[in-house]
Amino acid sequence: MPNIDWYHPERGGRGPESSTGAVVSHLPGVKLAVHEQANSMASQAWLTLLFHRKTGAASISVIAPPTTETDSHVVLHDPDPGGEGKAGPNKHKRSALSIEMGWTTKNGKHVEGLHVLQNAIDHAAARYGGSR
Repeated sequence: MPNIDWYHPERGGRGPESSTGAVVSHLPGVKLAVHEQANSMASQAWLTLLFHRKTGAASISVIAPPTTETDSHVVLHDPDPGGEGKAGPNKHKRSALSIEMGWTTKNGKHVEGLHVLQNAIDHAAARYGGSR
């Protein structure tokens, strides 16, 4: 059992690293629950990406935390941002950010992104009654 040291800034606490939240967030069960939620969000993001007609080589992954961290990370990858696949060298410079947020054509028209990560976040928040 971890030694819980209560943090009270108004009473001269030793710092936020000794707060209850900091202790609880590092418990193995909590870290596992966070990682499982990240995997669920990654699945949701993958579905959004999968049903788009131009997914290319983009993918979704979950990065598990090192032992000193608490958060897992859901990542959108685009290993071919230079478009050197079928489109030819630099014909389409689509990066993970462009897939998520969109881009602007040479004519100045905005092309909306897929918001794969944002949709996964919104879906998770709605499932637990929260909002982003």
